[in-house]
Amino acid sequence: MEKVMKRSFTLIELVLVVVIVTLLSVATFKAIKAIKIKSFKAKELTRLSLESQIVLDQLSSLLRNRIPATAIGYNPDTNEWAYLNQLDTLSEDPPILEWIGYDEDALGDGDYSGFVDINRTIQDSSSDYVIYTDINFTDSGYALIFSGSYDRGYEGGSLEGAFGWHGSDSNLTYQVTFNPPDKIIIEHNETPKPKWLYEKYFLTKSAYAVARSADIDKSVDCIKDLKIGDDNDTLLLFYNYHPWKGKTFCADPNGDTEGNATILMRNIQGFEFREEGGTLRLWIDVNKTILGNVGVHFSKMKVVW
Repeated sequence: MEKVMKRSFTLIELVLVVVIVTLLSVATFKAIKAIKIKSFKAKELTRLSLESQIVLDQLSSLLRNRIPATAIGYNPDTNEWAYLNQLDTLSEDPPILEWIGYDEDALGDGDYSGFVDINRTIQDSSSDYVIYTDINFTDSGYALIFSGSYDRGYEGGSLEGAFGWHGSDSNLTYQVTFNPPDKIIIEHNETPKPKWLYEKYFLTKSAYAVARSADIDKSVDCIKDLKIGDDNDTLLLFYNYHPWKGKTFCADPNGDTEGNATILMRNIQGFEFREEGGTLRLWIDVNKTILGNVGVHFSKMKVVW
């Protein structure tokens, strides 16, 4: 009877097969990992891009209601500040943007028209300075700011002591009370009387500041509930403070503080601003690490009229 020989794998062949399978497995794993990383990075890039665009749009909306002459750059490290068209006079670029906004909500709700009855105002003989206009509310904490020519600021003198920024005077900002149905009263003992009633004015209730957590005092109460910790790359908005009363935003390391804060966005490595040709340009630099060591980094700019 003829014997049938069965061929089997040798040890060397088995080893080669195992090596080839291992190499293929490693290559496949690396390929899948690369696809996964690329997918995660694309997803995070899209999310951060949308979030940063929303932040810039929110800031743009707030800044459209700014009183143009009031906008400044502020550096808490040097305690220096300057109006946006004078930033080159500072020793270094300021990291914090501040401005005073007019009360668009009250105007939009029809609480006042923005127009003054000049004849009745001039003829009023009371000891207080009275401006006649149609108003329907009695809120406190408001002020009037006279804009000057073309809303760009007071051209009859210096703006240095105009709005009360960081310890300066507030000679062009007038604290007011309301006496419905038609009076805005400026207490003449508290602030100087405005010199020209025919110029446009703004009714304001709050100043605003935008700053990264790297440039503020993170130990204050208005920041603690936001759970920032030691993070230096969180962009925040500050509001409900009144420079014309000698106040500054609640996380300012210098001065008498008040107001509130909210987070605009995390992972903001840089925030810059410039005034060019009558427009305000904002830059934010977004940087985040995902999956341990993969970086997502991009910059965005917004132009505000």
